[in-house]
Amino acid sequence: MADTAQIVKSGTWLYDGCVVYEVWIVKQNFDFYYDEGFEDAPEDLNENGEVFQVVFAKDGRARTIGLAFHSIEKAAAKADSLIPQGITWDDHRIQPLFGGRRYQLSE
Repeated sequence: MADTAQIVKSGTWLYDGCVVYEVWIVKQNFDFYYDEGFEDAPEDLNENGEVFQVVFAKDGRARTIGLAFHSIEKAAAKADSLIPQGITWDDHRIQPLFGGRRYQLSE
């Protein structure tokens, strides 16, 4: 099965009060940190065969891949806890992603 991913929640935050960064909550059918053949346990997907990955981006490019959670609510709560400046959840970017683990905005 091909890796599929889509941004289902997004927001922005200001680094140092002036540099805009994005936060994406990405619903996907794979665990970013799972590597077949090197695992001690199977992929940790929810009952629907997906996870919600926290991704930090800048200028439309994924920069930091955070943890994955079984629900969108838990993923968003974790992102909120990591950004003391606060995230403005405005869903400015809701879309499919391409390139599997590369999280590209277009093909």
